[in-house]
Amino acid sequence: MSIGIQGALQAAAAGAAQGAGAAQKSAGATFAQILNQAVSQVTTAQSQANQLLSQYAIGGPVTLEQVMLATSKAELLVETAGAVTTRAISAYQSLMQTNIG
Repeated sequence: MSIGIQGALQAAAAGAAQGAGAAQKSAGATFAQILNQAVSQVTTAQSQANQLLSQYAIGGPVTLEQVMLATSKAELLVETAGAVTTRAISAYQSLMQTNIG
């Protein structure tokens, strides 16, 4: 499930980078860079949660609370990424349907 969201975010970032060009730059960061950073954060959170879960499963020095917290954080980031993707697509579709002149 998270791979689909990650792929959608990366595709949106690539499209934004190609379509917007230099006009998207503001305060030193483009929309594509911000989107790529968000995807990176989601991926990192998922990796940390999986790593903690593996350590807990083999009896490592990890508490159940740490595993649950990391898993909840990753889940929240995935849900947020999905919501942001949905809103961005909706905004893009609205812009494309706008009549000019």
